[in-house]
Amino acid sequence: MRTSFIGAREPLNEGLSGNNHGRVTKRKRRRRTALDPAQPEQGPHSARSARNKRTSSVMPLSRRHFVGITASAIALACKSTAAQDERALFWRIETPDGGRGVVFGYARVAAAVAPDVTKDGLRFVESAKRVLLDMNNARFPAMKIDPSLPPLLPKLDPARAQQVRSILASMHMSPAQLESLPGFFIASLLYAEGQTNPAPSVGGVIAERAKALGRPMTVLLEAADVEHLRKPVDFARIDHSVNAATIEFLLDARQRVGPIGAYSEGLYRERKGEELESFVQTMREHGVPESQTYLDAEAAREMLLARLPAAMRSPQSDDSAFCLLPIGMLTGPKSILATLRDRGAHTTSVG
Repeated sequence: MRTSFIGAREPLNEGLSGNNHGRVTKRKRRRRTALDPAQPEQGPHSARSARNKRTSSVMPLSRRHFVGITASAIALACKSTAAQDERALFWRIETPDGGRGVVFGYARVAAAVAPDVTKDGLRFVESAKRVLLDMNNARFPAMKIDPSLPPLLPKLDPARAQQVRSILASMHMSPAQLESLPGFFIASLLYAEGQTNPAPSVGGVIAERAKALGRPMTVLLEAADVEHLRKPVDFARIDHSVNAATIEFLLDARQRVGPIGAYSEGLYRERKGEELESFVQTMREHGVPESQTYLDAEAAREMLLARLPAAMRSPQSDDSAFCLLPIGMLTGPKSILATLRDRGAHTTSVG
């Protein structure tokens, strides 16, 4: 199964995402997005994509899934932050204890889709003396998906069901597959529609360049940490959360913004990190399982937040670091960036 917007195996890294913790001293009005109704201001979003086939009851979980997993699990209800961060994927950070460098928010987006972002990332990593990664690639044991999950199409309004059939048929799914898909798979497929194959990804290309340059690399979450953060996944519970209203919401969103996977990629390409994070949150609020909680995202964020400043610190004034973290952890009022600012760090968007 392919998880949305942030999740197929990448050359080096494609990790966590999320945000939480850190004081918010002022709550701003959040901006409208394409999914907001014309009158009341409802919710922006951000997405990833999800394509799956129910041809097997086993899903191998690798680090690719981890990328998208945590982003949605920690998406915030409060949807705005400093104006300087609304259109950015790169931030320069200076901490009170001497840490400095550039942090990049990656997502599971093909380098070909966002060439300017890739170019900027390569420029920053080439000027850095060392690189910090959230975690290495890792594979988890295969997880079995219950084949007895009930199909959703018979429960939908006939017109809506036919609309879903047409969309999924364009993804080259057989009629037999379509009729047997549970709600969880259908929602994931609609969420993934239009996403470009993310290999190689923006983050993967940048990380590979760092390796080729021989930059020293520090991994913030070791394999033992990731294993400790693992959580069991209840696919039956996730599937139960997807109903006709969830599918209607996805279809209506698609009517407004086009294929959702492609729309999400566009937000990332345009460096609209805040809007992307809000888009994810809105999806989550409507029961869309854009990713599953395989890991304790809150604990993962806290571990990264605790280790990042020390890892960025160096006694040499010209020893700057380049850090790759999931975009979902760097956006929102309770993100890692916001928390570091609360603790006295200076952050500036640089691209």
